[in-house]
Amino acid sequence: MTLATKDVVSSLVDAWDYMTGQYPGHLHARTPGLAVSLSQTNCSFFNMLVVDHPIDSAAELHGVFAEARRQDAQCPHDSMVVVCPEWLPDGAEAVLADHRMVHFMNVWGMCADQLLRPRRSPPALDFRLAADEATGLDVGVVNAAAYGMPPEFMAVTGAIPNWSGQAYGIVGYDGNTAVTSTLSFVTGEMIYIAMVATLPDLHGRGYAEAAMRRAIAEAQAAGGSRRIWLHATAAGRPVYNAMGFADGAELAIYTFGN
Repeated sequence: MTLATKDVVSSLVDAWDYMTGQYPGHLHARTPGLAVSLSQTNCSFFNMLVVDHPIDSAAELHGVFAEARRQDAQCPHDSMVVVCPEWLPDGAEAVLADHRMVHFMNVWGMCADQLLRPRRSPPALDFRLAADEATGLDVGVVNAAAYGMPPEFMAVTGAIPNWSGQAYGIVGYDGNTAVTSTLSFVTGEMIYIAMVATLPDLHGRGYAEAAMRRAIAEAQAAGGSRRIWLHATAAGRPVYNAMGFADGAELAIYTFGN
């Protein structure tokens, strides 16, 4: 399967519009070169500005980042900027430096029309649907631990049980400890997978794959068979490849330096 770069970017924009749109006071906008999806919460992961088309020149890129700064100023909390390296012009590194953009991480768009069979038996965890605030909060607890973030920054996930449409948080518990999580939701013509995480000292046990498969099954039961999209970290890509996801374009995520 060949994934068009525009689809890698548009799937991220559509997913973040859905997620950020669940929060009162959210801001969605389209400006020249920029898709704005701000939840206006203290979770920077839920405040995203996406460069949504190829940039022809360094001067145009300066303008896009200036607009990103203006949009960021409308949010009382930190936000992030996503750019596709293959869409950047010559001289982009100097522009990034001029605007004091700080590289955070890279992700890769990936999708699958159907999953391959599991490679192993499901782990002996208690998987629960996030049907109440406590379980929703545990989605954030696991993600905060996985990405080295303060737990309070991910407390926005406590609202997942009240999200509109078809959204399914799955948390895997070892006893009473939340150890892995996934979020799936149906938006547009796709099922999107987000918030995939496992506690750092428990990788390699198949926990994330098992949680993902449950989340995908919930979304498929609600929305039918659709293309499944996600944006993977370097660590997650081998797991998703083994599940049947095809690789797409690389995206770089930046934060605003002072």
